[in-house]
Amino acid sequence: MGITVFVFDKRVAKAQADYGDWVGSEIAAAPKNCWDKPESSSPRLRKWFGDMCKTFPLIGETDPDDSYGTEYCFYRNVIDVVFASSIGEEGVRKAWKLAEKHGLRILIGDELLPAAAPRGKQHFHIPVLHGPKPDKPGVSPNICFVVFDPELTRVSPSTARKWALDQVETGAWSNDQSFPLGDRLSEWNDQLAARNLDSLISEMRFYRELIFVRVDQKNASSMVAPIMELSHRLGLPLQIYQNLAGGGP
Repeated sequence: MGITVFVFDKRVAKAQADYGDWVGSEIAAAPKNCWDKPESSSPRLRKWFGDMCKTFPLIGETDPDDSYGTEYCFYRNVIDVVFASSIGEEGVRKAWKLAEKHGLRILIGDELLPAAAPRGKQHFHIPVLHGPKPDKPGVSPNICFVVFDPELTRVSPSTARKWALDQVETGAWSNDQSFPLGDRLSEWNDQLAARNLDSLISEMRFYRELIFVRVDQKNASSMVAPIMELSHRLGLPLQIYQNLAGGGP
C-alpha cells in the first residue's frame, strides 16, 4: 500500500502534452537491472535523493516497522517513489519542497504539481491523496488502472494514454480472463490475483491487448503500489485515470 510519485527534470522532458506518457517511456527504455541503484539517475536527481533520504530512507536500510522507509526506483531522468499511505501527505510535501530546491518537478497520478511547493501548512489538494472532486453527475469517485502489452499494441509512448482510453471506452471486452492475448498480461493478472485484493476491486475488464481495473477512491491508495510494482516487474506500461463512467459489455 502506498502513494506513488514521480520526480523528474522538466528541462529534460521539455514540453509534453502528457508528462505521464513521457515518464512511462523513460521507465520502459531504462535497463531492467539498474532500477535499484541511485547512480542510475542523473546528478540533479541524485542530489534530490541525497536530501530526501535523510527523512525518508531507502526501504531495507531502516527498521521494517518504520513507516518512513520508502521505496525508490531509479531511472536516468526519473525517480519513482512510493510512500507508505500513513505518511503519504508528509512525504509528498517533503518531495515537493526538495523538488523546488533542486529545480525538479513532481507528477502524482495525472497531476503535474506546480513548480513552487506550498509554504508552511498552506493547504493543497491532490486527488490521489485527498480524493477527486467529481464533475460528472452520477459518477462515483473512482480510480482506474489500465495495463497493456506494448509488444502487442505497437503504440508509441506519446499516444499511449489516448489509445488506452479509446480502447476502454469503445473496444470489445469480456469478463473472461483468458480473453487477453500474450503471456505477460496473463502473468500480470495471475500475480495480481495472488495478492488477494479482490475485495478492493470494483470492476475488471479484459480486452485483447489490455486489462482494466476500477477501484473506489477509498481503496485507491491500497491498490496503487501493488499494481505499479507488478507493472514495473513485468515491463508493462500503466495508465491511471480518474472518475471514468462505468459501462456494460
